[in-house]
Amino acid sequence: MKFNALPTTVGSMPFKSVAEAVDLTLQFTPQIPAWPQLPKRSFRENMYVQCSQNFPGTVIDEKEEKIYIDTQKAFSALETFYERYLALDWDYFAISDEFAPGLSELLKRLKADNSCLSALKGQITGPVTFGLTVKDEKGQAIFYNEQLRDAVLKLIASKSIWQVKQLSAVTKNPVIISLDEPYLAAYGSAFTAISREDVVTSISEVIKKIKESFKGAPIGAPIGAPIGALISVHCCANTDWSLLVDCGVDIISFDAYEYFDSILLYTEEIKAFVNRGGILACGILPTSSEKLEKESAVTLSSKLKAGIEKLAAKGIDKKKVFSQMLITPACGLGSLSEDSARIALKLLADTCSTFTGDFQ
Repeated sequence: MKFNALPTTVGSMPFKSVAEAVDLTLQFTPQIPAWPQLPKRSFRENMYVQCSQNFPGTVIDEKEEKIYIDTQKAFSALETFYERYLALDWDYFAISDEFAPGLSELLKRLKADNSCLSALKGQITGPVTFGLTVKDEKGQAIFYNEQLRDAVLKLIASKSIWQVKQLSAVTKNPVIISLDEPYLAAYGSAFTAISREDVVTSISEVIKKIKESFKGAPIGAPIGAPIGALISVHCCANTDWSLLVDCGVDIISFDAYEYFDSILLYTEEIKAFVNRGGILACGILPTSSEKLEKESAVTLSSKLKAGIEKLAAKGIDKKKVFSQMLITPACGLGSLSEDSARIALKLLADTCSTFTGDFQ
């Protein structure tokens, strides 16, 4: 898939106005817009809460801004959950307007005009991060409960499938679904009792289910037909990047501003990934106000170009990397002020233009 360093966002934005968030998305990332998550608008747009609808036993306390799983209620509701899953009732796993108004607003705009699209992007919390962050009533991460872990994998896969169907209804272009996995930064630490097998098996199962659901409906199918999805995994800090290659992802989304050199530690894996058509979503735009103030399109383009040259020095075809790459913020913009987010989005677009000119 050729993206030639087009810009897109990671997902979250600090705006409370849904309309403004979508306006800015379409203004600065018109070719690959991602529907905006707006956690400052409502606790229901928190990344864990947003994808929790219809997960068995979910308790959302908006006043205290807490979410947890009541295990007694969860086990009594699992039968219905699995019935809907086995029936392929993807609408049961929808993310409603109450939890994601940015999605419906973007779809409405694109139904009226999608002429600029090269792809369309959605996102959801990844299974490892959701399972290790959301806890039961005793404070135990639900990932460690075998029954609930299985339900988590099916929840994330089902909501991803539902998203692909919604997004593919307005475009014949590729749909990207990003599994956001910030918890992978803790993999291998003394504080996280999770094995490599746990990570690879969990993410791979979700990817496999999404891919299987659209088998036989290739990219380029008529508008309104379900199409294939490109699956991205985003981690905004350092991790073992070979994990993601082993999971079978299409896109590795990483913080190229702080951690580009960490990718270089996995030369052979990244080379194989790129050679099979894998896409690097390079998060070269910093997501702190202080660092944004120090950078320009020229400095960020130079920094990214230096990283690509390092890959080339390791024997990875830089022309192939360029043709397949995306340029993104290092993470979501949701923690910024609204003014800083506007500056960041313009800088993202300017950096992509500068980098493309410099590279060519």
